[in-house]
Order: sequence, then structure tokens, then C-alpha cells
Amino acid sequence: MNLKTSHVVGFIGKAFITTGLLLLGLVVYQLWGTGIETRRTQSALRQEFNRIIATTQPAIATTASAGTSAFLPVTDALALIEIPSINISKIIVEGITTKDLRRGPGHFPKTPLPGELGNSAIAGHRTSYDAPFGNLNTIALDDPIIITTPKGKFEYIVKEVSIVAPDETSVLKNTPRVATLTLVTCHPRFSTSQRLIVRAELSATSLPAAPTSTTTPPTPTTTPQVAQAVTPEVLPQADIDDLGGWFSDSGAIFPPLMFGAILIALARSRKLLHSGISRRITSRITASITTYALLSIPFLVTLYYFYRHVNLLLPAGA
Repeated sequence: MNLKTSHVVGFIGKAFITTGLLLLGLVVYQLWGTGIETRRTQSALRQEFNRIIATTQPAIATTASAGTSAFLPVTDALALIEIPSINISKIIVEGITTKDLRRGPGHFPKTPLPGELGNSAIAGHRTSYDAPFGNLNTIALDDPIIITTPKGKFEYIVKEVSIVAPDETSVLKNTPRVATLTLVTCHPRFSTSQRLIVRAELSATSLPAAPTSTTTPPTPTTTPQVAQAVTPEVLPQADIDDLGGWFSDSGAIFPPLMFGAILIALARSRKLLHSGISRRITSRITASITTYALLSIPFLVTLYYFYRHVNLLLPAGA
């Protein structure tokens, strides 16, 4: 093997090793690094939600037909979901887009809100972004699921746990006469090949008796309005497929290129920096340690943001 060939083989070998390490780092980032951003967001959402609860006038928690609720706050913190049996306590946000689910469990916008009549559906990641539904597979029948909103606290009882195909949207079918809750996440862990579905019904204890009045109500001057029954509906397939489709954040294309260029520049500057330090430090080992120490922090910070933006271009995590 001549010198030129050995250089080519050496370059290819280094390229494969570098690519392998970068892919390994990306997997580590998806499983653990994404949780850093979500936990920070959840902390801010919980503070916001606590302020909303503290400033909301107490109201009688009753169920209503989907679409008739007066509670649809202009806020990111929609509700709090708690499942004591499997140690889940997360703030729910509105929406199930990629950006929504990075912040926490997301409420399907076309379904009723928790506490209303109908099928209120909530989706969440199982392995990435702090894995809000990471251990949802361990939930058992008759376990309570508690949803807190500014309207009140609602207790749902688990009635069914099932595994379905990703395009099985019948699980989101509305139940206009029953207040139900459907939790959706990917199955099995580290995969988006199936969906784990948990269906629960509102407990009778969450339905307080209608308030009584000590005075005779006035005779209505107009015809009483009757709440229309909600037509059972199956959500568009694209909604549930958002948990396993492609990201559509076109704004994430340029940042990986920029941070990648910075990473290459930092790697290439190692020899120059080492050469400069070697002129002042005679020990080669000390010079090498000093070089890596100076470059490690900017390299790791840049690598974090590189992974963060590359992740937006990959298929949706589980």
C-alpha cells in the first residue's frame, strides 16, 4: 500500500469513526438531552398554571357538551394531569404538533377539554422529551387519572388499555353522552410502529349534584336553549400520525449547517492551538491537556445546539 492510498484509507477510517460517534451522541441527546429543555419548560408552565389556579374564581365542576365550555384560557398551561399509581404529574399544553409535544403532553385541539362530555384526547412522548408517558404501559384497570383545570378537579377511572396501529383513529371517536379521556403514546418504547391507548371514564364522584336555589326562578321570556348533541367524529388521520411523521420545521435547516461549520472549525483549530501552546509549554502531555481543556467547553456547547437542531429534521421521536 503506497503512501497516498494509506492516507485515503486513514481518512475514510476517521470519517466512519467520527460519524459513528456523532450518531451515538445524537441517540444520547434524544433519550436524555431533550429532557433538559422539556423539564425547564414544564417548570415554567407549572408556575404559570399555579398562578392561573390562584387567580381563578372557584366554580362548580360540571360536565358540559363539547364546545360549550367557557374555559379555554389564552395560556400555554391548559391543565395538570396526575396518575398517582405510575408517578405521572405533568402540565398539559394545547396542541399535538412537534413543538407542542416538546413542551409536554398535548391536548388534541379537535376533542373536548378535560371535564367535558365527549372524548378528550391527550398525546405524549414515551422515550424522548422527558418521556411524560414513559411508563404509561404499567397503568392498570381502575387506576385513577386526575385532571385539574381552572374549572375544577376531575377524576377519571381507567377502563381499557390497548395497542393499536398508528393509523387507527377510531380511538379518537367522540363520545357525546359520556365524559371520557383517551391517552395516546408510542409503542413499544424506542419505536413508533404502534400506539398505546389508555381509555378512562369520568368518575361519578366528579359529577356534583346540580345546585339548588331557595328562590323561585323567574319565568323565562325566551325559549330555553337546548345544548346540541355532538356528532360522533373521527379526527383526520394526520392528527394521530403527527406522533410518527416527519418534522416540518423548515427553519431548522440553517442552524445545523451553521453549528456544524463551527464544530469543524473548532476541530481544525486544535492543531493550531496545540502548536501555539507547545511553544510556551515544553511538556507535550501538558500541552495536549491544556488544548483539550480550552476547546472542550465551546465544543460541547456547540455540539448540544447542533444536536438540538438536527433533531428537528429527523422523524418524530417516540
